[in-house]
Amino acid sequence: MTTATLLDSCRPITDRLAENSRGYFQRYRGWIMVLCVAAVADLITTMRFMHAEGVEMEVHPAIRIVAHLTGPFVGPAIGKLAQLAAIGLVTLYARRIAVYVFIATIMMYSWAAWYNVWGRELYSPLLIEWLGL
Repeated sequence: MTTATLLDSCRPITDRLAENSRGYFQRYRGWIMVLCVAAVADLITTMRFMHAEGVEMEVHPAIRIVAHLTGPFVGPAIGKLAQLAAIGLVTLYARRIAVYVFIATIMMYSWAAWYNVWGRELYSPLLIEWLGL
């Protein structure tokens, strides 16, 4: 496969991204702001718990690997930027479901921030006790 053939095969995707980018930030500005607040909360609390308890406590395998390579502060930052880039591409490509992606991601980031601060002490022991482990 030549480079020209490869680029031609990507043309429908790049055309769709270009077409969907018109008005994207104006329409989803509020969702993007809330997403960024939730992402920063998750990022800060992840850095805090990784610094206190160690990188090996991270549940997300990709974030854990990057944190092992770069440390408990740079690793989560790189991982969060990659996640936000992926969310941006998905919501830009599939604008019809963008709000649902934003809602699900905001909920997950908010839950993760809560879990990093309070949930591990409250949620995990009760779940383990309930499961009988």
